[in-house]
Amino acid sequence: MKRQKLLPVLSTLLLLTPLSTQVAALTQQQELYQETLKAARSSDNPQVVAGLKQLGDYPLKPYILYTQLRARLDQLDARDALNFSERHPDIPLEGRLRWALTTSLGERGEWQQFTQLYKTLDNPNTTQECYAGRAALATNQRQEAYAIAGRLWVEGSSQPNACDPLFEQWMQAGGLTDAHALTRVLASLEAGNPSLAKYAAKQAKAATTRQQIEFAQSLYENPQQLLENPSILTKANPEHRRLLMLAVNRLRRSDLDAAIDLWVRDRERLSIPVEEQFEITDRLGIYKAKRFQPDSPATLAKLDPQFQRDDLTGWRARLAMINQDWKGVETLIGKLSAEERQSERWQYWLSVAQEKQGQQVNEQLKQLSKDRTFYGFLAAELSGSAFTMNHEPAELDEATLTRLAAMPAFQRIHELFELGELYDARSEWNQITRILPPREQHLAAHLVSSWGWYNQGIRGAIQSEKWNDLDIRFPDPFRSLFDTAAERNGITKTWATAIARQESAFWIQARSHAGARGLMQLMPATARDTAKKHELPLNGLGSLYDPQTNIDLGSAYLGEMYHRFDNNRVFATAAYNAGPNRVNRWLRDRGELPLDIWIETIPFDETRNYVQNVLSFAVIYDTRAGRPAQLLSDSEKKLLAFNQAN
Repeated sequence: MKRQKLLPVLSTLLLLTPLSTQVAALTQQQELYQETLKAARSSDNPQVVAGLKQLGDYPLKPYILYTQLRARLDQLDARDALNFSERHPDIPLEGRLRWALTTSLGERGEWQQFTQLYKTLDNPNTTQECYAGRAALATNQRQEAYAIAGRLWVEGSSQPNACDPLFEQWMQAGGLTDAHALTRVLASLEAGNPSLAKYAAKQAKAATTRQQIEFAQSLYENPQQLLENPSILTKANPEHRRLLMLAVNRLRRSDLDAAIDLWVRDRERLSIPVEEQFEITDRLGIYKAKRFQPDSPATLAKLDPQFQRDDLTGWRARLAMINQDWKGVETLIGKLSAEERQSERWQYWLSVAQEKQGQQVNEQLKQLSKDRTFYGFLAAELSGSAFTMNHEPAELDEATLTRLAAMPAFQRIHELFELGELYDARSEWNQITRILPPREQHLAAHLVSSWGWYNQGIRGAIQSEKWNDLDIRFPDPFRSLFDTAAERNGITKTWATAIARQESAFWIQARSHAGARGLMQLMPATARDTAKKHELPLNGLGSLYDPQTNIDLGSAYLGEMYHRFDNNRVFATAAYNAGPNRVNRWLRDRGELPLDIWIETIPFDETRNYVQNVLSFAVIYDTRAGRPAQLLSDSEKKLLAFNQAN
């Protein structure tokens, strides 16, 4: 058998040279595609026909056909969607067309056609389910229709208008019982929707049901009464479990300690099953822990006396760190589950706790330093070990990459990426990679990364569980821009790169729900202020999607945070994520703590992970660039618990 040629990672670009040449030649076709797509949206059929003919075998022609069908959705029947699915079974658009047409047929009341398509949907939404109930009514399948109505009516939120005719007939037929009314009242109160609960309450007829509902509403309005008078809720009430949880969750908003007292007392009194206790126990305990109050350790012990919840035991260990009770830290780590106890986090803190008690832990730290994690890197610096990358470069064979690149799905993905249609490109990726074996998923990730779609390459590496392929997980596409900006702002070269890797994974067009934009995810106000302070150009918010503009402004702002927090990258990184005012507050409350304990007790999980990731990513980028790497500066290392006098 002829052995396949194995190529280094960077040669992926060479493999794709023919494809890149093809893309350059397709510029005119891309323009024609967009013009024809526009004509399809406006139902200009002669131009669509002419455009399709000129496009030849252009990969995105099905998108034009789909758009043409969507433009006259209210005129289609089920056969139109099914025919499209038969011709294009491997394109996500076929599912979208079936979905949209199913809803349209329901709106039109064309029940036979609707039912034909509805049966093909995997996860119909509530509107479609209500249309299914109405279709059943139209064909005298009343039992099926009323079952749908009863199931949907009891939800704790208002349902779509499409459900109203179904609910009305169900109610007129006597389907709505007191049990339905009580169930919806409870669901509405649990969802924080008391006005809907009042509506549902009016549907109850029996006096006993109305009393139950009034009691539930009373607990919602005044949960403190249950703490003061436990006799008002006993196991004789069939809804005692839900009512207790409702009262605890409501009371937590106004008085956390009272909610904890109520929960600890009544979870046993009312025999709440252990597995149903965990969610509320964890939530209450973590809220209490993050208040860092003197009684927090005792309260967590009361909530979880048998150390059943690793999250709470972990926070008990963190609280012991704050008090620098190292024997207590060691004991609590020993109470974690075996799997959690062996994690890098807790092995690091076990080493610190033991060292602070006079034990020799250098060998433990050297062992831990073999992990490419924040805690592994900390251990490396403390033990004088080299950082371990554990890099496993991909073996990229030309034949498989060429075959993947030639697949219709990847040709469509490439065109969509070039046109900036990333939602569609991701949909195509998700559909095709579901049927690829892990090795080909991994190669596909390298394929799209070589086009410049770095964040999808990173996702693909994770999807294929190739955690040690650092070539694809840590690309460095804008090194010269980051280097120049770092030098200008007095920050280390790879720090801003690590920020961009964490923030956007190098997606130039990234935009968060909050409005942060570009590689370094700058908020508009921050970008404007930074541009003004540093006299940097910002020609409208759209320019934040320009790599140089974004990197210049993001690096300047990062430099501001660095100098604001006395050249401490830990505090500055936290400020970049959570805002400088929050970091000031955290420093005011716990700034005297050793630096690693301060990081470990950041109350925002996102910010804690963010700081650890950014510092670790900077080590990886420095190491891969052949530069001296440090997780922490010399001055920062002096602030670690390990280096503090006992």
